[in-house]
Amino acid sequence: MGLFFRNNTNRTVYVAYGYLNFDCGPVTYANRGWYRIDPGQTRLVRSGNVGGRTYYFYAEDAFGRRWSGAYYTDVPQQAFHWCWNTGCTTCRNVGFRRFKVGAPRNNYTITLSASTSRSKSRTKSKSDAGRVELPTRGQTDQLVRKVPKAPSQKQRALLEKRKRLRSRLKRKR
Repeated sequence: MGLFFRNNTNRTVYVAYGYLNFDCGPVTYANRGWYRIDPGQTRLVRSGNVGGRTYYFYAEDAFGRRWSGAYYTDVPQQAFHWCWNTGCTTCRNVGFRRFKVGAPRNNYTITLSASTSRSKSRTKSKSDAGRVELPTRGQTDQLVRKVPKAPSQKQRALLEKRKRLRSRLKRKR
């Protein structure tokens, strides 16, 4: 069970993703990267049930190909795991793509291909179900920063309940 990224290009790709995390604030999302994914490889980046949530991702290769979006945040060159609004003096500001995983879903795979890094939107066929292949949006004005929407009160209560259950299970071990 989990969130996977599949590299369908002929070059190594590096991926960072964002996920809901109530320990972060005022933006309740965290980012984690960099995951090296070699050509043809599929990599698990987040384990557990991934359904019913919104995630964000950014990917790039060493030759300038990018999978980016309109949700900007800072990322360093080295491996990181921090809150969405964390930055550093040597960070780059990059745009993450947003995607929602419908419930119930135990597994979800994002497929990165050359056509999805710079192509226009295409119609999805039934064979594309469960796969996200989003086009790159044009670079937006960096002064306007989109940030992930805060979860609703109902979502927050559900996630707090899950958090309490996890901590109970850890204590029993």
